[in-house]
Amino acid sequence: MASKPISSQAPSNNVSKQKETPSFSKRIQSQMKDPRKRWWVIIPAIVILAVIGAGAYYELSYVPAHTTAIAPLQTTTAYRGNLTVSAVGTGLLEPANEVQLGFGISGRLITLNVKAGEQVTKGQLLAQLDNTDELVKYAQAQRTLANLTSPTSIAQAQSDVATAQTTLSNATDALKYVISPAVFESEQQVLADQQALDAAQKAAGTSPTADQQSAITAAQAKLKTDQDKLTGNQIWYQQYYLPLYFTKKVANPTTTSNSHRPVQVVEGPSSLEIETSQSAYDVAKTAVQQAQWYLDALDGKDVPVNAGGTNLTAFQTAKYNLQTTKANLDSTQIYAPFSGTIISISAKLNDNVTKSPFIDLGDLTNLYLKTYVSEKDYQSFKVGNEADIVFDALPDQTFLGKVIQVNPILDTSTSTAVVGGLVQMDPTKANLLMGMSASVNIIVGRTQNAVLVPLAALHEYTPGKFAAFVMRNGKLSVDFVQVGLKDQANAEIKSGLKAGDVVSTGLVGTKQQ
Repeated sequence: MASKPISSQAPSNNVSKQKETPSFSKRIQSQMKDPRKRWWVIIPAIVILAVIGAGAYYELSYVPAHTTAIAPLQTTTAYRGNLTVSAVGTGLLEPANEVQLGFGISGRLITLNVKAGEQVTKGQLLAQLDNTDELVKYAQAQRTLANLTSPTSIAQAQSDVATAQTTLSNATDALKYVISPAVFESEQQVLADQQALDAAQKAAGTSPTADQQSAITAAQAKLKTDQDKLTGNQIWYQQYYLPLYFTKKVANPTTTSNSHRPVQVVEGPSSLEIETSQSAYDVAKTAVQQAQWYLDALDGKDVPVNAGGTNLTAFQTAKYNLQTTKANLDSTQIYAPFSGTIISISAKLNDNVTKSPFIDLGDLTNLYLKTYVSEKDYQSFKVGNEADIVFDALPDQTFLGKVIQVNPILDTSTSTAVVGGLVQMDPTKANLLMGMSASVNIIVGRTQNAVLVPLAALHEYTPGKFAAFVMRNGKLSVDFVQVGLKDQANAEIKSGLKAGDVVSTGLVGTKQQ
């Protein structure tokens, strides 16, 4: 309630007013004697003097020179109430999870098990095309793969591995004979060394680390050592191995026809014989590898990406055909990917449909509002803040929610840049429609049963520090107050005032007729 004007408390002549100001100054000066209070007093004093000066301004402006009336104070009473500080935004209701469903191929719709508004469970068959051809192709692919993986086929693959290994063993012996076991082993070792060096260089790339460079250097050294050993074995092959295993006795061309004394000559294998043996060895080695890859694949083991062979290729093709025909068959059926509600259906039985989606499925157990607030309210739009939601179609109901997402970029799709995000609604049994628009108040802070005063009653004497003029026993006094939440009109007083205190909100000008 408003207090009585000051004019009813003080004499109505200028002499009295002049005496009142010094008494206020003396009170300030007495407090200034204490150094600890000096700075706490001087600034409020300035504020108080400024207010008194404003009163003088109003008096001079509104009261003619011949009158002695003093402008009355405008007051209000601190009271208890609730205060909510919020940022206002707009939102559109949408489900927590929504998906548009359609077939993977075109065809005739022969099964439609649901209708709009119906609840479905995850894995439920919703619709199906005429899939006669796809069923036949899938069955054929199953039979082909079953034949390749039968016990008989696996036994044959095992036999092929054994046969290939025997052939490789014979080819190895034949090659060792024509080039010597020592040269054969050295050649295999040099080949392995070269592969190890290539692998080390590939792993290191163009900028090898110290450890990688060390590995490359070690691989190069080993390759050089084994290459020197191969050279030595090749010399030994010419000087010792060939004379030992390829010396033949032939007729001496220098003797007479009556003489039959043969001579010994060294006739090593020809280049063609060596190349033929080497080729047979390489083919046998490849055959063993391909036979083993195929057997591993049949046994369900992993094989390299570059694995080959006729049998393996046929097996992989059969697996691919089975996957393809199964995918084509699956494309003729629509199953619910999650439990939810059928929002809409845009096709009917026996329609010829394309790949375009025609079933809209949503999870309506959890609802969200795609929310937008003004750019200036960005600091208030934070994850975790509560929200009050009022739908345009239900103005008398307030729903609760919480901010769960704030987009990291401004939305400039309209003429005014806004901040977008998601507000998750608390569970509700209300009958809401997807796409409904709402007003969304993002709650910055709430306080209940707090002491409240108008903003006009507060005077900020230093940033974040406030004082108020309080009417006590017909006189004004200045109280320092702790301010909490503030909205556009009122402020929460945490300390310094109590409910029922009369505070000044300024001077009221009066005019004499």
